[in-house]
Amino acid sequence: MTRYAIGLGSNLGDRLAHLRFAFEGLGELGWVGAVSSLYESAPVGGPAQDPFLNAVVVVESDLDPLVLLVRLQEIENQTGRVRRTRWGPRTLDLDIVSSDGDLVSEEALDIPHPRAAEREFVLRPLAEVWPQARVAPDTPASEALRTVDSQGVDRLARVWSEDHRPWLGRLFVGLQFVWFLGIAVAMASDGTLPEGAVDVTRLVGAMVAVIGGALAFISSRRLGPGLSALPEPRSDAVLIETGPYALARHPIYGGVTLFILGAAMIVDSLSGVFLSLALLPFFYLKSEYEERTLRIRYSEYRAYRDRVTRRLIPFLI
Repeated sequence: MTRYAIGLGSNLGDRLAHLRFAFEGLGELGWVGAVSSLYESAPVGGPAQDPFLNAVVVVESDLDPLVLLVRLQEIENQTGRVRRTRWGPRTLDLDIVSSDGDLVSEEALDIPHPRAAEREFVLRPLAEVWPQARVAPDTPASEALRTVDSQGVDRLARVWSEDHRPWLGRLFVGLQFVWFLGIAVAMASDGTLPEGAVDVTRLVGAMVAVIGGALAFISSRRLGPGLSALPEPRSDAVLIETGPYALARHPIYGGVTLFILGAAMIVDSLSGVFLSLALLPFFYLKSEYEERTLRIRYSEYRAYRDRVTRRLIPFLI
């Protein structure tokens, strides 16, 4: 049995579905020993194209390297892989990156892969699951990774090879509900309704609440059927880049924060103000997780994120 490190990549069509299809196919070629996390990487070389999803799967197989290469190409072809442009976009790319067998230098195949030691999108997942894998005759993956320059590779998910119900998104929603309840209790305990003349703080609070409520309402309407309390996108959702989403990537979170902050100011609740402001770092963390799921779903999200730099509140945060 020979141990092979297979590099997986996709930047065309349903990228995650293509990688999962490849994972199932690899299981038929040998015993799957390790699966790396899922990464997103900027394309290297070739024409302008969307970012890749990448991973490495370690397989132990009794197949000869050249036979394994043919079988990998058969899996690629089943996803509609078309080989027209060198380094062009592809539904699926499967490369033999390394092995613990003899070095291979053939016209159709080199092991280790001749560019493995130069590519962060190969080295990062490979070093995660097999740090001692050779990426050059005398260079393991872990050592090469320390010397390679950053090439825009981000880890998006630890588990990706099969469908699962993510618990972190439900945890965020549960904490959010508890937080809202705590703010309501705080405002009820130390807040007061205005009597007589309204001071400046309450007037400013009313303006903030109106702006926040409008932002959250318009943003929710713009999402339409894709609206969900969970940070994972619904299966039928599409990426919205217009309206408030042209100014901030998560305007609902910003709008809700402003609305609650304004309400706390109206009732003159100091604890409510502090708790509502603390929503900003909470929503930042929730949106950080949400953006990883959005980047997995939408290949164009990386460009959208680079274009729309405000995260929660248009023109501010």
